[in-house]
Amino acid sequence: MSRPSRPEAPRYRRRIVTVGLIAALVLFSIGFPIFNNRIEDDLERRVPAELTAAGFAGVTATFSGQDGTLRCAQPLDDPEQATSIAYGVWGVRKVTLDRLCRVNRAPTVETAASDATTASDTSGGATTADTGAGTTVGDHQYATIGEAIAGDQSLSFLDVLVRESGLTAMLDDPAAAPLTVFAPTDAAFDALPADVNAQLRSDPDLLSGVLARHVASGAIPSTDLAGGQVTMMDGSAVTVTIDGGAISIDGASVTTPDLVTANGIVHIVDRVLLPTDFEAATDEPAASVGASLDGGALTLSGVVASEVERAALIGAAVAGAGDDNVVDQLSVDPDIGLGGELSQSLAMLIAAMPTALVSGVAGFDGTGLYVNGIVLSTEANDQLLATAAEVGADADLAPRPPATEADAAALEVDLNEFVAAIPVTFEPSSALLTADAAGVLDELAARALAFAGVAITVEGHTDSDGDPAGNLTLSQQRAEAVRVGLVDRGLDAGAITAEGFGAEQLVVVDGVEDKAASRRVEFRIDAAT
Repeated sequence: MSRPSRPEAPRYRRRIVTVGLIAALVLFSIGFPIFNNRIEDDLERRVPAELTAAGFAGVTATFSGQDGTLRCAQPLDDPEQATSIAYGVWGVRKVTLDRLCRVNRAPTVETAASDATTASDTSGGATTADTGAGTTVGDHQYATIGEAIAGDQSLSFLDVLVRESGLTAMLDDPAAAPLTVFAPTDAAFDALPADVNAQLRSDPDLLSGVLARHVASGAIPSTDLAGGQVTMMDGSAVTVTIDGGAISIDGASVTTPDLVTANGIVHIVDRVLLPTDFEAATDEPAASVGASLDGGALTLSGVVASEVERAALIGAAVAGAGDDNVVDQLSVDPDIGLGGELSQSLAMLIAAMPTALVSGVAGFDGTGLYVNGIVLSTEANDQLLATAAEVGADADLAPRPPATEADAAALEVDLNEFVAAIPVTFEPSSALLTADAAGVLDELAARALAFAGVAITVEGHTDSDGDPAGNLTLSQQRAEAVRVGLVDRGLDAGAITAEGFGAEQLVVVDGVEDKAASRRVEFRIDAAT
């Protein structure tokens, strides 16, 4: 596996990493619009098709990324059901319903003060309103609370929920005991997560409880609302706040007060009054995403919102660690996956990890970003802390532990066993490293960097063929080539030396030289004093 250079490496190595990251971001910025257009075209085709199949004809969709707007040729009978169907289409993240799609039931308009008043509706037809059944508010007259809700275009979703909850009979009865309803607008419901609105429609008990939190006994005009608490039908108490002429109910502003009817009053509010424990119980937790650096390899795991975020995280990992060092275990789920600015911030952390950490993890844990690990140096620590602060990530970094004599001995055994199984290879009769040697040096550096305070000697050996003096020179050159390669990968140049032994220490098996085994590189490691 390949491993990137470390912060202590020469400047040209750092420039290579930087250029690689910039190139990856440039390629991503070029490819993103093309990929994004394909997503948009696909959703603009599939969403209307699903709606047509469900009986909602004449709906078109326009998307920007995975966020879309539905537009209608005429008002829909059940706009929120159409919205729910659109959310069910794979790849959709957010849906906004154009106002023309909403059910528009205009209230009647008073034209005469008599017991049988003729009023015109928006279609030009005539209706008969009994002024004794309700109280006029401005030019509008509503016989019941149900009619007031149904007649206001901004309350179309609340109207749907009232009908689905079975409260219509009570709210439409002009002889019923008076009530006060704090009515959330469509925009208030749209501000909730899509899964909350869907759960309201699928759980009758939950829906009844939420609606009951918006209803109080008695007709309470705005002039009687004062600072304090109002008990709602679900038994909870909401707090009324008066600030000058502005009225708020548990933080929801009353935008239109005093729609007076025969059986009560409606105050329109700009937020849904959810129970205090409702949002925590219904919000689906965001999925976690992580990147783990170990032995030079970056493993990405978790759930992202789309292939766009997946490509961004993989691109950052490749820019930092190299293509051969990235393991992709990411999955895609548009409902709970990581997306947006958080994914961009995580990409910055991932790109910074290989040049700053010996080992560690970075990610999003469902609530925030984090990065933890063992840093290579004080400089690396400061650089990674600066990146973490820039993206708002929690950082828990520790320096490399100083090696004891036992640590040094164990590391010496580890490195020599590794190169015995996977040797450092050179071109024949040369000190030029083969292409395959790069991955071996990457792994050796990753293991050697686990400890601070070690003195490493790279030993070069040859077989007995050829001129002894030439073999000694070649072994020294090969040891020096490995030393330079390890320094390029972050080892302290002052703590690593090279020594050639030529054919002085041959590998002999049953009295016979093993020439291939004799041509080798080995390591001698001591704890620095």
